[in-house]
Amino acid sequence: MARVSKPLVGIAFFCDILAFGLACGAVARRSRAAPYYAEPGYLTCGYTSDASTGLAATAFVFLLFGQVLITAATSCVCCGKTHYTPGFGRICSILLLLISWVSFAIAEIHLLTGSVVNNIKTQGQVDIGVTTQDEVNCAQAKKFIFAVGAAFTFLTTAFSLVYYFMQAGAESKDQQWNSYRGEADGYYRQSDPYTAHDGPHVGMTAYN
Repeated sequence: MARVSKPLVGIAFFCDILAFGLACGAVARRSRAAPYYAEPGYLTCGYTSDASTGLAATAFVFLLFGQVLITAATSCVCCGKTHYTPGFGRICSILLLLISWVSFAIAEIHLLTGSVVNNIKTQGQVDIGVTTQDEVNCAQAKKFIFAVGAAFTFLTTAFSLVYYFMQAGAESKDQQWNSYRGEADGYYRQSDPYTAHDGPHVGMTAYN
């Protein structure tokens, strides 16, 4: 993977940006409680639509696909057949991979939690019993759950793409170095009269 694959980057970027947009939509479209008094002394909670549930769940899937695609394309740094030389680029690639997966885990947890909580708290109308006009006890999904999911979705997109480009650059340097080293070894083998042959010369005597 020494060369950057534009189609792969495009697909991963599209999935991540779409996940970010859906997560932002979940923040804006989260269900809200509309308390009203159906009977004197009784508060009934009527909820708006649960659009955030579907938006957050879809963002979860697209973000997962984009992250797995980038990681699989780079063989997770250490799982491929290529042998890498240590260096600054390699260290940065490993750190970015770890950070992107931590950010990914945080984003997915919040998107999944927000989707589940928002769905549970919009199951029709809930009668919470006797209360006063000054009390509003209708439970609803917290806005920060979706907001954190959206923020870490964006961070995951940035970290994973930067990791991909750094990984490609580091691997390209490794291939250039291995190619140069192979050419140098071949040159020395050809120029050394003692190592240029593959077997014994004619006339050599074998001793028992």
